[in-house]
Amino acid sequence: MGQAGKAVDGAGKARPDRRQMDIFLESLAESSNVAASARVAGISATAMYRERRRNAGFAARWHEALCEGFVRLEAELLSEALITPTGNVKDATLKSRAQKYRLGLSLLAAHRAAVRGAKLPAGVGAAKGSAKARLLAKLDAVRAQAMREAEGDGIDAAFSEEVGD
Repeated sequence: MGQAGKAVDGAGKARPDRRQMDIFLESLAESSNVAASARVAGISATAMYRERRRNAGFAARWHEALCEGFVRLEAELLSEALITPTGNVKDATLKSRAQKYRLGLSLLAAHRAAVRGAKLPAGVGAAKGSAKARLLAKLDAVRAQAMREAEGDGIDAAFSEEVGD
């Protein structure tokens, strides 16, 4: 424990307790806003991100809460977009509202896709070489494609060997 009874890690940095994590995740599910949820929980967003990297179970719960938050935001945006205007509303106002909702839904879709594509860590210390391995595999594929194209275009063997290195 730290000075004021707060949990700290080996580097002396604050760690969220169980209650703070639960409050944070509940708020995240409602808002999809990490910084605001951390404020509600009474801890810094940096500490929450650090805990997510350190704790695979918390990372999984974070992912679930974020997905739930996206569903809520989408429902709210759709609900607002489908409200029929009453009274005398100018065309410019209607166009502005429609643009706002389209933009909101597009941003939400892009953000959701990024979250769905994110891989949860298999353990606390996920393999650090995996990104490098994927990049090297892609580079090898590009080299192989370049060699095939070079052979098909009749480019001399010296160039093909350079590309293959």
